Amino acid sequence: MENIFFNEGKESVEHFVSNEFPDFSQKLLAQLINFCSSLSFYEEEGMKLLPTLLFTNKIDTLIKTIKNSAKQQIFLDENEHNFRSRMKALIPFSNHRWNIYVQVNSNGTFEYGIYRSFNSIKEHNFNTNLFLNEDLKAKTNTIFAFTVKAVSSTNIKLKSLKGEEMNLSFSLESKKLLNFNDEINEFVEASFSKLKTTKKKLNDIKIMYQNTFENCFRDIHGCICVVVDKDYVDTGFFADGIWLEKPIEFSKLFIQSNSYSETKLDSYSELFMDMLNYDGITIVDNKGRIRAYNVFVESDASKDSMIVGGARKRAAFTVINSKVKKIIGVYFQSQEGEIFYNRNRHYRERKTRNLKPSIPTLRIETSNISKSTEIQKKNKSTSNTIPLFSEEILDNLKNKTFFE
Repeated sequence: MENIFFNEGKESVEHFVSNEFPDFSQKLLAQLINFCSSLSFYEEEGMKLLPTLLFTNKIDTLIKTIKNSAKQQIFLDENEHNFRSRMKALIPFSNHRWNIYVQVNSNGTFEYGIYRSFNSIKEHNFNTNLFLNEDLKAKTNTIFAFTVKAVSSTNIKLKSLKGEEMNLSFSLESKKLLNFNDEINEFVEASFSKLKTTKKKLNDIKIMYQNTFENCFRDIHGCICVVVDKDYVDTGFFADGIWLEKPIEFSKLFIQSNSYSETKLDSYSELFMDMLNYDGITIVDNKGRIRAYNVFVESDASKDSMIVGGARKRAAFTVINSKVKKIIGVYFQSQEGEIFYNRNRHYRERKTRNLKPSIPTLRIETSNISKSTEIQKKNKSTSNTIPLFSEEILDNLKNKTFFE
């Protein structure tokens, strides 16, 4: 994904939109570009909102294609002059998970309204399904669609039906913008790495988790969620908190049969969000169980002096850098919208023993490695390490897992 900063933003947005829809109204485009800077920190009646805007030429086709979805038209304008006032009227609906659409009609008129899907908490939302739909992606010569989404107080994300993605930053600091979906996916994979169930049910549980954290990202001001091993027993590091006598197991809400209660899933998802919204840390394990919440750790001021951020961020890095066994990783979300998932640097997966021949092994082709590259081996008598590959190759191999 290309990362664009504000000094390059205008031209980049223009190129992005023209690539998706060459005949897009230039006046509307100008209004959109001017509006982007306020979209990232939009507030209504003191409430911070993170809306998603969808621009398309065939909203009805999208609604019919994405199951369990609906739209509500609000305005029909003869020109684009009222774009900003229409946004002000519609964005408050995003507080209840509605998105805003703008349809550019072939006759020069503009339709404004709201849309959403009514899927289960264990199913993808409308915008995710939109960009996953192969039928729609095959019709990009006649259908255009792109979203403009506020992801933090300084960042906007654009995504198109043609597969283009772009992050637009209004920050004065030129740093890499992490992809929210990538961070969440890594966190979710860690949270269920030891859960044994069918592939379909595991997928349902993971989507429910992803949706919960998307709602968390939009609805709460910040959180820390720590993933520990299923066998983790606290010896004092997380003593200052509330540990559940009986952990909450998301998997058991609908994993025991084909039937499940949607109301129950929603209620437990909201309970999880309430725990995340508490001060302190929420702890889950890699079988998908909620173990504790409202947990505090003591930060080391001398070690955290280089960390830019508040108490929540210092606490996150205290856990990330700790040597406490069986702490896997940390999901962090700030009030400003910064997010990341970092593994604990001292955590190591337990090695697999007695590997069966059917398990694939790693084969490293050495034909393209320069002659100066030597096979790495450890000299037992001197404890000196001889380089295995070039530094570039070592960097590429670092932190890769070759066995599940």
